[in-house]
Amino acid sequence: MDRQIINRTIQSYIREVEQSIHEPITYRDLEKSTLDEAKAFFLLLPLLNGEKWSVSLNTSALAVGAVHAAFDIHDKVDILEATSKEQQLMVLAGDYFSGVHYRLLASIPDFKFITAMSEAIGRINETKTDVMMENMASPHALISAMMCIESGCITEFHHRYGFAKYTEISRIALSLIWLFKIATKDPTVQNGWRSNNIKSTDVDTAISILTTTLHEELMSANFLNPFLKQEIHKMATPLLGKTI
Repeated sequence: MDRQIINRTIQSYIREVEQSIHEPITYRDLEKSTLDEAKAFFLLLPLLNGEKWSVSLNTSALAVGAVHAAFDIHDKVDILEATSKEQQLMVLAGDYFSGVHYRLLASIPDFKFITAMSEAIGRINETKTDVMMENMASPHALISAMMCIESGCITEFHHRYGFAKYTEISRIALSLIWLFKIATKDPTVQNGWRSNNIKSTDVDTAISILTTTLHEELMSANFLNPFLKQEIHKMATPLLGKTI
């Protein structure tokens, strides 16, 4: 296992997702929507760690990617002034991508996973609304919200297909990645719902809590390839420069 293999696997998966959601008019009028590589990494973490990966499993993974593409493009819309042609197209494109995942799942068929994903999407949308409309009561409330939003669908995938041991690391790491982006004022998370009602002190405290928790989880994850542990640490704690 090395970085080159990881990159090839992730980029191959992202291309498959993009092909599954490709719609000529959408790509004509909007920039190409590339799936977040961190989410792809943690979704595929069992595969990268040598777990068996079937065709039907891959179809389910593509469906999860389509859901995240829908979320990402919806998040780019200015919620206060979604009036421009581009913003309206983003809304429609996000809705279109949302429909793609149901088509992909229907081809399996795995009704339990379809139900679980539908429920997860509902929870994520509700949590986004809470973050947007209310102040987070504490760093722990912020952590809980980010774990739901950033990894809810991936968690359902892992649990459904026997990869539950990867869930906690994925939840912690994806939340940390998002929080570090907020802390460093990354423009990709500074607009729209993502930065509303979030206190910088809560972000700093949440980062501290999750950094410690991730370190503990990685130290005890004997099932995980040591190289993957190092990659997760570098990805999720970019400003710390520590090694496992």
